[in-house]
Amino acid sequence: MPKLQTGTANPSRSSRSRSSIPGLLMILAIVVGCVLVAGPGFAHRRGRLLRVGTCERDITPITPALLPAYEAKFGVPGTVNHTDPIHIAGFGNGRDATGYNDRLWARGVVVSRRGVRIAIVSLDLVGYFNNEVATIRAMVSPDSKIDHVIVTSTHQHEGPDTLGIWGADETSTGIDFGYLDFVNAAVADCIDDAAHHMKRALLFTTTAQTDGLSLGTDPEDDGFGVADSRVLVDDDLLAPETDGRIVDPNLGTMQFVELRWPFPTLATLVNFASHPESLGSNNTLITSDFPHYVRERIEAEYGGVAIWIAGDLGVLQGPLDIDVEDPETGLPAPRRTFRWAEVHGTQLAERAIEAINAHRYYTFPSGYRLTAWWRGEIRPKIDYATVDPVAVRLDNPFFRFLFAAGVIDSRRGLFTNGQPDLSVGFPFPPPFDVIPQALGEDIHTEVSALRIGRSQIAVVPDELDPQIGFSYRDALVDNGARQTFLFGLGNDEIGYQVPFEKWDDSCHACAPFILAGVPEFCPFFPNIDCNTVFQNNVGQQMDPSITDAMLQAIDDL
Repeated sequence: MPKLQTGTANPSRSSRSRSSIPGLLMILAIVVGCVLVAGPGFAHRRGRLLRVGTCERDITPITPALLPAYEAKFGVPGTVNHTDPIHIAGFGNGRDATGYNDRLWARGVVVSRRGVRIAIVSLDLVGYFNNEVATIRAMVSPDSKIDHVIVTSTHQHEGPDTLGIWGADETSTGIDFGYLDFVNAAVADCIDDAAHHMKRALLFTTTAQTDGLSLGTDPEDDGFGVADSRVLVDDDLLAPETDGRIVDPNLGTMQFVELRWPFPTLATLVNFASHPESLGSNNTLITSDFPHYVRERIEAEYGGVAIWIAGDLGVLQGPLDIDVEDPETGLPAPRRTFRWAEVHGTQLAERAIEAINAHRYYTFPSGYRLTAWWRGEIRPKIDYATVDPVAVRLDNPFFRFLFAAGVIDSRRGLFTNGQPDLSVGFPFPPPFDVIPQALGEDIHTEVSALRIGRSQIAVVPDELDPQIGFSYRDALVDNGARQTFLFGLGNDEIGYQVPFEKWDDSCHACAPFILAGVPEFCPFFPNIDCNTVFQNNVGQQMDPSITDAMLQAIDDL
């Protein structure tokens, strides 16, 4: 009894003591954080700390005809960087831009520690060829001391044709080479800018899941915020509960914050597997699609630079067959509208924010919230491994025709026995011997694996099937990764990567008949599978070639 009386003799004092505990803990955390940043001996440890720089450049295509529309929409001066018209990439031919919804960006980070410096830049483009990435690397200043450059594309379907195959018609290139030169210079300048404004940083990484993001009312929608609209042979055996539909629900995030109180955000990177094509083929306004709204919401929450990076979005991961609830109406947002893109982008951002906050912050019972710096990485190991070149045998007669006709970026060539081979011939038998074909044997590309602390990243040059992506994630985990990321369309765009055993050769075999306009005479007719997955594909050897190189890169980390 006496002890009980002692503990309750002054209730008001006890209450004050308990209420002061969160404040005292907060002060303690601040003190420890300050010691971490500026304590004794810190100066000689500077080289051991993570350093990060960020950058962004407006790469919106502006033509003489659309310059007034650009300036009216965004309220800033514009500079013409593209000739008329802008052929919009991603669906069919002959779709020209008529205006703007939002700007396209190059957004990047440079990360550095212990003498290793890597630049990662994401472009709001349908894809960017390896030869143009090589040009960017050559343009980066030696003073920036960049060891490796990663350039990815978001693969949005509402911007300029940077590959060539969406021109006015199927035999005309859609590329404006002056615009490619503009992008190359902008990206190199972006990297130099980031490299010359590095700050000591702390890294937080986490992965959310997207289950429940979409309503699941469409037969193709399993509720993960993305639909698999192309089921391959035997996929139903891998995923019987979804009739063979396979998606990647991992929403990965990396957040870099400055290593000073109160830890302002430098950059937030979001990695997810879905085609940014929610506006559909009828839209003619330039836009980065739903990633625009992801980035807007992320930057409103944290500040800094938000970066969207495509994941394993091949075969065919996209938003066209899902429904999402509009919080303003409680009803499904109307498909193929900017409102749909805004709702979907915002809900992806909210899911990412929820995961980031749960990891980055510690919230006291009283409601105080602190950056949990002890959960972050102040000295992450940074490393990379790359296999370059990776020679992939070009079996696609459609691609060979497009190379020969100058439709695909003419600055990219083929190779035979490791040497450039720009030859063109007519290898088909009569009556198809009038169809030109590029004769080089291989297309050269590259793969990379990155380590940033507890996270590891597989960088692939294509639109990767998620079932292959899962195997890459497993390899990264076996290599010690705590968090895994898949960067699709990294340093190239060479089409779809389909599992070797699920290849259908009917489209490539019937190519001369199709190019000549008589597909009905092909022996495979009418069972010709020229879905984009097989028509826009280097060939069956792509998967083993890329996978062998990727596993080597992961092993070399």
